[in-house]
Amino acid sequence: MTALDDAPLVALSRAAVLGRLTAVLGLASAAVHILVLDTAELGSLVMVGMAAVCLPCAWHLWRHPTPAVWATTATLDAAMLLLHAQMLAAMTHHSAAHPHGLMWTGLALVTSQLVLAGAAALRR
Repeated sequence: MTALDDAPLVALSRAAVLGRLTAVLGLASAAVHILVLDTAELGSLVMVGMAAVCLPCAWHLWRHPTPAVWATTATLDAAMLLLHAQMLAAMTHHSAAHPHGLMWTGLALVTSQLVLAGAAALRR
């Protein structure tokens, strides 16, 4: 066997690692959405919905990260970034001074997922 024969296996392994890393970030993002739940607010139900959106992508990224899965993940991540940017912009000056640390954590997670989705797209 030559080094060239091993190349597809290495590339497949890297793709699987990239998918699994992104899946873990998706699960962490779902956990952040659950952690910011406030049972006193009806709007918190949206957080449960957003957490639920993370789970199918994480599953598919872990099992078999196809180009369609990466595209869906990137689209949802971009939509989440836009939504959270609007939420941050809508905060009053007082609340913006002390935003939830979890919101910043979530933004970092979704940005990381979007970067990894871009890296996966460039690999193809």
